[in-house]
Amino acid sequence: MLTAWLLLAAPAIAAILLWGAWGWFGIAVVVTVLEYVAFRRTERFSARVWRTVGVGRRNRQARRNEGVYLLTVVAGIALLVVGLIGP
Repeated sequence: MLTAWLLLAAPAIAAILLWGAWGWFGIAVVVTVLEYVAFRRTERFSARVWRTVGVGRRNRQARRNEGVYLLTVVAGIALLVVGLIGP
């Protein structure tokens, strides 16, 4: 669980580092929000699935939510690298 919150911090830190480069800053903020929303959906959906359906069965919505989360994590880490190197 801590890892997920650290991954969520990556685009937030990138936004801070990219302050002043408004295009990059806006992208970092959008990625932060999308990652948070996707994280909450995967967390909530996973809890419900584990309770009702059981292990090993996921539907398309769960896979889509996890895919969106994975893409936003990768984008957040890339933005952090851009923020550290400089735009």
